[in-house]
Amino acid sequence: MILSTSRAAARLRLTLCSSRLPASCTGIREPGCTFSSSSSTTTGGGGPVAAQSSYATTVRVTQEKWLQRFQSENIPEPETSITNIIAHVLELSGPGDVGQHQNSSLSEQQMSRIEEMCECRLARMPLQYIIRKWDFRDLTLKMIPPVFIPRPETEELVELILQQMDSQRETFFLEIGSGSGAISLSILKHAPKSSGIAIDQSRLACELTRENAAAVGLDSRLRIFKHKLINDLPETLADKRFDMIVSNPPYVPSVLLPTLEPEIKIYEDLRALDGGNDGLTVIKAILRIAAKHLTKDGVLWLEVDSSHPPVIEKFLTQHGDTMGLRFVASYKDLFQKDRFVEIVKCC
Repeated sequence: MILSTSRAAARLRLTLCSSRLPASCTGIREPGCTFSSSSSTTTGGGGPVAAQSSYATTVRVTQEKWLQRFQSENIPEPETSITNIIAHVLELSGPGDVGQHQNSSLSEQQMSRIEEMCECRLARMPLQYIIRKWDFRDLTLKMIPPVFIPRPETEELVELILQQMDSQRETFFLEIGSGSGAISLSILKHAPKSSGIAIDQSRLACELTRENAAAVGLDSRLRIFKHKLINDLPETLADKRFDMIVSNPPYVPSVLLPTLEPEIKIYEDLRALDGGNDGLTVIKAILRIAAKHLTKDGVLWLEVDSSHPPVIEKFLTQHGDTMGLRFVASYKDLFQKDRFVEIVKCC
């Protein structure tokens, strides 16, 4: 069945997921696995790992087995998938440490957990949802389905912002569409005098942003509001002015949603992706909000589809004087695609 809108997809997601998933994937356990003292050792990474034994399957054998299985099933990034799963189960400091434990034996419990997680990956569940966490720049954040997973390109957006921010200046910013809180929390961490407000239409996203903010000790500088963006901010924020607004908004045209990878269209909240007929519905709403809520010389940063920068520039050429907004520049991502847009409030 082709889903023509994100709303229809959202209604069907629970049925679709439960019908495609192995039973174990609907309740992936939180990190933390118990090991018997006779079968585990501790490494410098601080977590228990498998002990040496001639009676159990080794890390190497298990890694090779699942790598071949993932490759035969055309699972994207098969090596990254199995390496991260093993590192997670062994409670290593990161996937780079797996190579140091190739000859370590796995307990039955460890093998069972790896099997369970690998079955979920075969069902095309994103790795971030399987291991329930992911690194964004220098932060490790909790991830839960279906909250939108931050991409590497968004790390570049944050880098651009931080390069142009005065980290010692008091900056009051707004993030529209917070998801896991990755953008806001990265800015807060590296600009210690900044404070912000984050909004998202998803209750789960707001809760996850709040939880991640508390986990990294930044919750006192970030307020979070559940709000569906249409034309303006929530009433409580009606009189607020911001030095900066940042957003990685929904920008995929609705008609293209069914063509997305299974990891995205089955598991992630399509409301975080659906940009309407031309992919610009939410972006235009953000431009209207920026015109009203940015301070003079305030900056709007957007992550957009690579086809959007010239369209946005043309729109602001026609309407920018009325809105008090000026298109400054677009910037390329790591794939050399025009991905980021900088806009300034000129009056």
